[in-house]
Amino acid sequence: MSRPTLEEIREAFGTSHLTSTWTSVGQDQIDSFAEVTLDDDWMHTDPKRARDAGLGGTIAFGFWTLSLLTYFLRDALGTAYPLGARLGFNYGLDRVRFLSPIPVGSRVRGHLHLSDVREKAPGRILLTLNVDVEREGQTDPAMVATWLVLLVFGDD
Repeated sequence: MSRPTLEEIREAFGTSHLTSTWTSVGQDQIDSFAEVTLDDDWMHTDPKRARDAGLGGTIAFGFWTLSLLTYFLRDALGTAYPLGARLGFNYGLDRVRFLSPIPVGSRVRGHLHLSDVREKAPGRILLTLNVDVEREGQTDPAMVATWLVLLVFGDD
């Protein structure tokens, strides 16, 4: 397969934004995240203490929410790597803001808008995606981020 042009990549993402399906925030996911990150803060892992503290219950980690970006992109695109890319890498984040807590038991989805596509090197395309994470029933996003993804095409 030949390498897509920058315009073909833009067209694959569309002119508006991509939206993932809803995903539920489960306490088991949050507990697993706490375990692997060695962060067992009670706001996230102790439902009774979180309720007693006035939070209404446990809340998702901000970094857990951030870690869903790859899932949101794959779900919204329907593929891991668009247009035959061989690899895709998290290249970085230019901006992240956690705007409101996400209670365990709620549902979230991602809205992704491609704001820039540029060639970093032959066969290496850098995407800039503006991402809003929506919490069901809320009008304002729970998190916003500017995410950089590097796509690698070809055999090099």
